[in-house]
Amino acid sequence: MPARWGIALSALAVLLLAAGPPGPVPSVFEFDPGARPLLHQLWDSSLVAKAERVACLAATIEGDTVRISDVLPLDPARSDSLGVAASASLETCGPSRWRGTVHTHVALRDGLRPYSLFSGADRGVMMLWWQRWQVAGIFCLLYSENDVICEIEGPEGAVLFPRSHY
Repeated sequence: MPARWGIALSALAVLLLAAGPPGPVPSVFEFDPGARPLLHQLWDSSLVAKAERVACLAATIEGDTVRISDVLPLDPARSDSLGVAASASLETCGPSRWRGTVHTHVALRDGLRPYSLFSGADRGVMMLWWQRWQVAGIFCLLYSENDVICEIEGPEGAVLFPRSHY
């Protein structure tokens, strides 16, 4: 692990501790069977277009479990996360129906592997989302046809989930 990641993780731990004791912190992330095909469609459309795609996520946090139940792709003409203003996802993907966003990373960082981490710009949009809606948001990044990384971002800080499959 590069030294900068160790520093970033240490800083994140300090922020989480400084936020005080939150309620129960979810430790399980699940995708309902109906959401999985929609995520695969989002990935496939991203590959075909060779451009990132963005969608709204319907999710609930129940005790220790985050459950993704639905996905709404944003208009492909406006849903390349590199070329669309954050306002499109902020306006469309808010509560109560939606709880955050998912987007794809199809670009390869070394010609072989996709970018599998949220970018600084991604984190900025995530922060804007929870600041606007005043509720913790759920955010996922699809970086292959089966691989995903998700987190909760909110006033108490970030809750990162292990990489998983969708």
